[in-house]
Amino acid sequence: MSSTTRRQVLTAAPGLALFALGCPRLGGKDLEQLGDALKKFLPRVRFDTVKLRNIDFEKADLTFRFQVDNPAPLKVALASFSYALSLEDTRLFEGRNPEGVTLKPEASAPLRFPMTLRWAELAQLLEKTRGRDELGFALSGHMGFDTPAGQARLPYDASGTVPALRRPGFALQDIELQEFRPRENRARVAINLGVTNLGGSVFSFQRFDYRLRLGGHDVASGMVGRLGEVAADATQRLTLPVDVSLTGVGASVIDAIASKGRLDTRLEAGLDVGTPFGDVPLRVDESRPLQLR
Repeated sequence: MSSTTRRQVLTAAPGLALFALGCPRLGGKDLEQLGDALKKFLPRVRFDTVKLRNIDFEKADLTFRFQVDNPAPLKVALASFSYALSLEDTRLFEGRNPEGVTLKPEASAPLRFPMTLRWAELAQLLEKTRGRDELGFALSGHMGFDTPAGQARLPYDASGTVPALRRPGFALQDIELQEFRPRENRARVAINLGVTNLGGSVFSFQRFDYRLRLGGHDVASGMVGRLGEVAADATQRLTLPVDVSLTGVGASVIDAIASKGRLDTRLEAGLDVGTPFGDVPLRVDESRPLQLR
């Protein structure tokens, strides 16, 4: 993965006000100079948790949750929010979130920071960490609060883990001819697939809804309830049994099957993959010439 940091700007959530009062900004040293009597009224930020809202083989939608305490007897506004996110000590995203909230006097309020991880943008990191279902994160930045004494800029940091989901790979390997009944215009074959799972848990493959083309002809379609499973960080062979219709396929396809020759093969399928994060839908579209045996 490139070490170049990608900047993000997130749009404000509806119904949340943005406050920018032009008050003096108090940094860390300025805060130290405040008297204890005043500092005790400054807001306090606590990281709560990171929630997975949705995950598939394209992305994960996350929400980082904070709790902000306002001990002051007056309303306090969150005016700015900056962030930098690292995964496995690799800096990935940084920017500013224009979302703001108003804290009621002497009360606590949640702050939710949404972020989307797109697996295509993390390809090198996912390859480096293959065999794992979680990645360590570090999130840090500053929150700016408008207080009666001016704008206080308070640092925060959070750490933990976020899920990682790698798309399984499918590769057509060969075709086994199990039955050939030309007079009945049918044959039975087994399509051998090499399936790769780069995650840290067993993947199961079910509700395999497929369409098979041989030599440019549609020859079969159907549903297999359970195709099989593949161990963590492994490539294994899974076999798809198929009843082939030879009606209208042409002599070249029938001759190739009879002589166990090579046929252009295309397999399209929709299926559900059992992952540590639940069943995740997947589309497969693989084609190549295959040798019958």
